[in-house]
Amino acid sequence: MVADFSGDKFAPPGFNSPTRFDGSVYDCEVSGTIPADLHGTFYRMQCDFAYPTLPNDWMTGFNGDGHVSMFRFKDGSVDYTGRYVMTDRLIAERAARRRLFGVYRNRLTDDPSVANIDRGAANTHIYWHAGKMMVLKEDSLPYLVDPHTLETKGRWDFHGKFESTSMSAHPKIDPVTGDMICYGYQAKGDLSDDIAVYVVGPDGHVKKDVWFKAPYVGIVHDIAITRKHIVIPVIALVTSLERLQSGEPMWDWQPSYPTMVAILPRDGDARDIRWFKGPSRNTLHFNNAVDVGNTIQMDLPVSDEQRMPSQIKRWTFDLNSKDDSFKEEVISTTNGPLVRMNDKYLSMPYEYCYAGHQDASRPVDTLRAPGLGGRATNTYQRVNVNTGETSSFFVGSVQSLQEPIFAPRENARDESDGYVMGVASNYAEMKSELVIVDAQDMEAGAIATVKLPFRLRPGTHGNWLSAKDLEFA
Repeated sequence: MVADFSGDKFAPPGFNSPTRFDGSVYDCEVSGTIPADLHGTFYRMQCDFAYPTLPNDWMTGFNGDGHVSMFRFKDGSVDYTGRYVMTDRLIAERAARRRLFGVYRNRLTDDPSVANIDRGAANTHIYWHAGKMMVLKEDSLPYLVDPHTLETKGRWDFHGKFESTSMSAHPKIDPVTGDMICYGYQAKGDLSDDIAVYVVGPDGHVKKDVWFKAPYVGIVHDIAITRKHIVIPVIALVTSLERLQSGEPMWDWQPSYPTMVAILPRDGDARDIRWFKGPSRNTLHFNNAVDVGNTIQMDLPVSDEQRMPSQIKRWTFDLNSKDDSFKEEVISTTNGPLVRMNDKYLSMPYEYCYAGHQDASRPVDTLRAPGLGGRATNTYQRVNVNTGETSSFFVGSVQSLQEPIFAPRENARDESDGYVMGVASNYAEMKSELVIVDAQDMEAGAIATVKLPFRLRPGTHGNWLSAKDLEFA
């Protein structure tokens, strides 16, 4: 079913409408004081729309063109740059001056003129590895951008050794070895049940790949790693040829499907995989996993139903048990679906994670900010994953927070010694701001707020890189 691309050329106004521009702001306005020990760059992705998607695309927020924001911190000042990733898809649509690609991950709805053009939008995540800045979207291979200018360099296939047709937007970089553990699903093309896991060394060359079959064609949006294992959940957002032929976006929530979790030993092969099965759960992003004796513990935000508020839970997999079920327990009622941590502790025992949270007890000023509605992600919470204890930063009554990231302080003394930062949408001013909070004193409020003279669309994901990380870029 090819989509009808007639109708309004651009979307109606509103905070989340397309921004449709590249630009820079030198020496941004700052309220408060940028910490003297914060040197580096916060990179974030957003889905922006050069041309609007279709009315029946319920996954519109994930089907826009990739746009990178870069906040560079140096000597107490911040410079901003934002640029589109010049994908084959965006280049084709700019040449035609109209929308050519249909609903989310359904090439059957595309304009026939782009049948042979890669439809990857490069709009989900951004990672630095092996001297390359990769922009990721799970239905295609990465695009490379310059870490200083954000200029697009082209697609990347790891020296021709990444044979999967796609790479997920959620690789894991081992903080000990420097290896990147990444994967593709539907790895032999749309609707295939193949999963391919890769280990890429610090030099950017593929060291190992493992191919195996998924139990059903469901979404595999994220993975977790421990020191010994790779944890690969298959979630009950499913698809089929019949669904694509009907003109719908790829995914459909089907709670009759179980959650299936593959445990792959990092030194093993496909024959060593063990599958665990659990009730249908709505979850896409995972925080951390650790080996505890002969068990694996994985922490993640989980909803029992498709749109219910999430909680941070712990899944425990007993590798000695002959039972294929896993244990589930609540760590925290913090309800944000995006949970981050100090990535230097990835795969290892840790104490804290950071999440957005909708705190109904906080004021929401819909008179000054009518577009905000009655609900907003109005706090960042630091959660102690061992005790459940939380501390909160409240952003204000007219803002909504996006994904938090953790930036370690230079010469950090412990896991939480650093800053939590993220973009806030200011609905009263119709502008965006970057808030910076001391991770060890969340209640004290923002240390500094970087104010942009325009708004950004809601972000997908981002990462912090210190100046040392980029020293030789």
